[in-house]
Amino acid sequence: MSALPLKVPTARPLALLLQLSDSALPTGGFSHSFGFEQYLDRGEIHDAATFSDWLRVYIGNQLTYTDALAMRLFYEGHDEVDLAERVVAVTMPAQLRAADIAMAKRLRMIGSDALGMRTPEVELAHPALEFARIARQFEVSCGDAILGHLTATTHTLVQNAVRGIPIGQSDGQRVVTAAHAWIDRALEVVWTLEMADLGAVAPGLEIAQMQHEKLRARMFMS
Repeated sequence: MSALPLKVPTARPLALLLQLSDSALPTGGFSHSFGFEQYLDRGEIHDAATFSDWLRVYIGNQLTYTDALAMRLFYEGHDEVDLAERVVAVTMPAQLRAADIAMAKRLRMIGSDALGMRTPEVELAHPALEFARIARQFEVSCGDAILGHLTATTHTLVQNAVRGIPIGQSDGQRVVTAAHAWIDRALEVVWTLEMADLGAVAPGLEIAQMQHEKLRARMFMS
């Protein structure tokens, strides 16, 4: 029997946000540690507590000053081409740039293939920006979109830590619970930032992400 044609209904904002925030969304995030594997190799991350410390810093820095701020600027109508170029320029580690480009491409495909969005003329080379584009199209508010993206990224990283360190699933859920406060803080801080703050990341995070390229054996692509 031939497959029935797929009809994409107009999603409710909350339903769309839950879909995009699902850790099972096939963006390829399970392949990346975004630098924590380098700390793992050095022995600085070795259990749930030390991973939690790293995640708190990652959310408070990279996810706030790059992802969240870029999303806010996109919602405010900043030129898409300029914003995309700026986000690529401020992402120093080559592995991280490649990861962002690949994950953004997959989000574009999901938007087109599964959600019925027209193929955009500008390719936004960062998953946070593609997330924002889809969310805005479905009338998700800026704050909720940022909350959804940061939550999805956190869940993915925790699941990567569960199998990469490894830590137990219960420990992972405790880390997720603690992360709610760090995400709330990011949502407060992002409204105080300016364009000049885009990409202002703690040097230690970027250095670890660069050093990851030289690991002889690794589980994650970044």
